[in-house]
Amino acid sequence: MPLKESYVIWNNKGGVGKTTLTFHMATRYASRNPGVNVLVIDLCPQANVSMALLSSPNHQGSGHLSSLYRENKTISFYLQSSTEMGPVVDANRFLTRVSEFNNQVPGNLFLLCGDMYLELIGRHLEHLRAGYAVPRHNPWLIVTTSIRSFIEGSEGKITGVTQNEDESVEWVVFIDTNPAFSVYTEIALAAGNKLIIPINADDFSIEAVRAMLDLVYDIHPEEEEGAEENFAAYRQYMFSNKARKFELRLPQIHLMINNRVTQKNTRSTTAFEAMGAENLKVLYRAYQQHQRDKMCFSPHEGEIADIEAFKRQYFEDVQDFHTTAILSLHSGCPLQGLTGKVSLSEGTKAKVEKRLLPPYLESLDKLVQKL
Repeated sequence: MPLKESYVIWNNKGGVGKTTLTFHMATRYASRNPGVNVLVIDLCPQANVSMALLSSPNHQGSGHLSSLYRENKTISFYLQSSTEMGPVVDANRFLTRVSEFNNQVPGNLFLLCGDMYLELIGRHLEHLRAGYAVPRHNPWLIVTTSIRSFIEGSEGKITGVTQNEDESVEWVVFIDTNPAFSVYTEIALAAGNKLIIPINADDFSIEAVRAMLDLVYDIHPEEEEGAEENFAAYRQYMFSNKARKFELRLPQIHLMINNRVTQKNTRSTTAFEAMGAENLKVLYRAYQQHQRDKMCFSPHEGEIADIEAFKRQYFEDVQDFHTTAILSLHSGCPLQGLTGKVSLSEGTKAKVEKRLLPPYLESLDKLVQKL
């Protein structure tokens, strides 16, 4: 089963909706493409997307996550197995068909379940990566590409989920991440072919986008060109430097998502849109300066002559789903399946505003079509 595409959803800032977007994009994509296997990889130690996907009307996802942990079918067990000396690892052993726990999602949706021990094993992986590299054994590269190997396989060590004799079905992968820049963040970035950057339209998101360009692609702000001499010696330890040194494939920037855009005509809405435009300018400036030599943006059709053309290709506003998004994740039910009321806790229910679902789905479909 060949790999069609893999997306890593990441921003160096918390609270921008990475997990929520991963849940909605993956479930909607699986629903609209029943002939494609959709895989969600949970590389956040909070494991929120796993708990959301594994939830059902009568069972919270945390219980199902615990049962998968007892079966050694979570990401920490895979990372441990993939970096140990031993027999060939079959990635399919760690794969979970989500509908076996939550029948509200399509049957073509799969999960590499997250767990809270990712933080613990991350310390071990960082120690392994610091090992001495020799011509036929590079610990940094082996650890950093461990999730890519889960997807695509690694000769003589890991049989990837897309390495199957049946090539009639393609795979699309969504990788959820944490907002920091830890070893498992770098593992996520090395695993995806395309990068999706969620933002909230504020000053903090602008700084996070600048940090992302520096940390991943070694594109740093022009105003820091002189001052950065003080830190030049430290750049050899950065992910971007090591990726270039070891010829690691990096994900190409595919889409910046201005998340939770309100449709109301208010002053705050105008300010929100203006800040979104500032984020777009930062990314467009990087495109103008570095596209030809760094090739860090995904391919596009036609000429991009100005920022408006760039926006049509690489930027998407996604409507704020408000309480509906919370109800969707809490119940494990994709947007299109929400009806009636959702149980929040014992004896407490929240009503689904069904009149809001069509515009929410329209906004989500526009996003999915850009993938």
